[in-house]
Amino acid sequence: MSKRTKKVGSSGRLGARYGVRIRKRIADVELQSKGRHECPKCKAVALGRTASGIWVCRHCGAEFASSSYMPTTPAAVRREVSEVLAIAKVKESGAEAMPEESELLPEAEEKADKPKKVSKE
Repeated sequence: MSKRTKKVGSSGRLGARYGVRIRKRIADVELQSKGRHECPKCKAVALGRTASGIWVCRHCGAEFASSSYMPTTPAAVRREVSEVLAIAKVKESGAEAMPEESELLPEAEEKADKPKKVSKE
């Protein structure tokens, strides 16, 4: 019998069913979710997924809830990077006062400016 997991990794268990694209996507998601990640508390690469959205550090024992397939979502990482860059820019310019949160996150102002829609039911 030939090796079925050369191209699609762990989704080789599906055989020839469901199509190549879907099997490759499943393999990518499983590779991320089953791998080890960095713990946000102790910074050790020992964070593992125990259930959908439940992550446990095998080093410090920290347990927390996050997204289903990754402990931090790519959007959260982008937001953190933009905050760090904004703080670094302020430090470079020589300003002594730190910017407020509203200056760092322009989305917060947009949400605050928009009135909430109220249904009349």
